[in-house]
Amino acid sequence: MTSIKQLRNRLSEDFGFKKFRPGQSEACKAAMEGRDTLILMPTGSGKSLCYQLPGLALEGVTVVVSPLISLAEDQAKHIRELGCQAAILNSSKSAKQLRESHQDIQSGKAEFVFTTPERLQQSDICQLLSEVGVDLFVIDEAHCVSQWGHDFRPDYLCLHYARQRLGNPPTLAMTATASPQTIDQIVSCLKLSDPAIVATGTHRPNLRLSVMASHGDEEKVRQLRSLLSDESDLIANEPAIVYCSTTNTVERLASQLSNLPMPTLAYHGRMKKADRIQSQEAFMNGPAAVMFATNAFGLGIDKPNIRRVIHHDIPGSIEAYYQEFGRAGRDGELAACTLLYDREDLRLQKMFAGGSLDSSQLRTAHHTLIQGVQRYGDAADSVSLKDLKQISPLGQQTLKNCFQHLASAGLVAPSGRGQWTCLIDEIDHEVTDRLADDSRLRSEHRRIALDQMVQYAESAECRWSRIAKHFATEDEQAGDECCCDNCVVQVASVA
Repeated sequence: MTSIKQLRNRLSEDFGFKKFRPGQSEACKAAMEGRDTLILMPTGSGKSLCYQLPGLALEGVTVVVSPLISLAEDQAKHIRELGCQAAILNSSKSAKQLRESHQDIQSGKAEFVFTTPERLQQSDICQLLSEVGVDLFVIDEAHCVSQWGHDFRPDYLCLHYARQRLGNPPTLAMTATASPQTIDQIVSCLKLSDPAIVATGTHRPNLRLSVMASHGDEEKVRQLRSLLSDESDLIANEPAIVYCSTTNTVERLASQLSNLPMPTLAYHGRMKKADRIQSQEAFMNGPAAVMFATNAFGLGIDKPNIRRVIHHDIPGSIEAYYQEFGRAGRDGELAACTLLYDREDLRLQKMFAGGSLDSSQLRTAHHTLIQGVQRYGDAADSVSLKDLKQISPLGQQTLKNCFQHLASAGLVAPSGRGQWTCLIDEIDHEVTDRLADDSRLRSEHRRIALDQMVQYAESAECRWSRIAKHFATEDEQAGDECCCDNCVVQVASVA
C-alpha cells in the first residue's frame, strides 16, 4: 500500500511542491494501488499531476489519451521538463518521427506515451504497448465518452476495446464537468471496475458570474463594446473570449468590434486549418486580445490569465457553459464570466438540439456503410462520409449522426480522419429499434438540458448554488466568497 507520506515525498522530490491540492493525494494513491479512478476537478485544479506522479513512480508505461494534439504536445513537454522520456503518437507526426517513437517505446525509453483515440484503434500500436507493459491508462476529457454530454466524440466509444488490448491496465479518467448521469455513462462505457471517485466540487471563488438581459443583436454589440472597453473595470484590456453559437456571428462580431482597445481574433471550425492555428497562436502567445469563437475553440486552451469569458448566445447545457467559462482565471486571479441572455436565442438552440433518428434511418445508414466499404473501402475497409454520401439518400450530417449511434452498439466504428468502418455486416432490426428509442431519449435530454440553462439564466438565486445543484454538489456552499451578480444584489439590498 502507498502511504500519503510516500506520495508527499515524491511530490516534493519530483515536482518541487510542498503539499497537494485538494483531491490530488487521494487520486494518486488510488492510481498507485491499481484502482480504476474517476477524477472530477475544476479546470486549473491540477488534474494532470494525478497521473504524472503515479506515472513517474510506476515501472511500466503510462498511456495518456487526449482528444487534442496541441494538448498532448503541452503535456509531453512538461513530462520532458521533469527529466522523463515521452513519446507522441498522433497524426501530426511524420513517418520518421513515428518510427522513432515506436523505437523509444520498444526499447523502454519512453515512460509516457501520449496518443489519441483514433490511434488506439490501430491494432499494431496496441500490440506494441501491450508487449512493453502498460501500468496506467489515462483518459483525459473523459466526458467526451458520454453521448448525453455536450462534447460527445464517437472515437471515445472505442477506448474500452483499446483498454482490453492493452491488458486491462488500471484506468484513470479525468474531467472537469460531469453530471451524475454523465458519471454513470463514463463508468459504463469505459468499463471501470468499482472506481474510486475523487470529486473536489465545482465552486471557483475567483470567477464572477453574471447574466445581462439583452434584446436583439444591436444591444448585444453595445454590451460587448462596454464590457470589453470599460477602463474602470479591473480586468479590462486583458485576454478575453467571446463565445458565439454560429460561425456567421463570430465573423460579424470580429468585424464590428475590430476597433476595440485591443486586437480582435476569430476562430471557428470552417476556417482553414492554417488560419485557425495562426489565430490560436496569436491569442495564446501574442499581446492581450479578444477571441471571438465558436465552441470549436475549447479543449486544450490552457492560457492562465484569461480575465473575461462572455457568452454572446445561451449555451445548450450547464455542462457546456461550465466547461467554457471555466477557461477564465486559471491563475486564480479575479475573472468575469458573463452571459448575454435574450430569450429569442432559444430558437437557435432548439434547432441545434434537433430531432431524433428513427429505425429506418439507422438501418439505411448501416446498409450504406456495408455497400460503401465494398465499393470505396481502403485496405483497412474504411470509407469516408464524402464517398458514402454519393450512394445514400441520407445527408452527410444525418449519416454521421446515425454512425455515432450505431457505434455505441458496436455495429460500426470511426477509423480516423472522418472515415468509418463496419464491424457487423448484418442489419439487426431489434438493435436499430433500441437505438432509435435511445435517440428519442437523447433528444428529450437535450431539451431538458436547455431548460436547465434557461432556469440558470432567469433565476434570482446564487449562480454558483445553481451550478452546484446541477452537479449534485449541493453541500458545497459559496457563502461569503460568492460575488455573482445575484448575491451582490442581495447584499446591496440588505445593506
